[in-house]
Amino acid sequence: MSAEHEKVKDPLPIRPPRPHPQGFICWLDEEGHKKLSEKVREVNKQSQQRPR
Repeated sequence: MSAEHEKVKDPLPIRPPRPHPQGFICWLDEEGHKKLSEKVREVNKQSQQRPR
């Protein structure tokens, strides 16, 4: 990325502070963790197969 490109972009909007930096906390049990891991693995696999 060039410095010229950086100058053209609008500044990002500033969000009001939240109680937690990510905005939410997700607690998963063992089964939920397995399902989430499978979904992440599948998405990662798909993104690696896509030509750039």
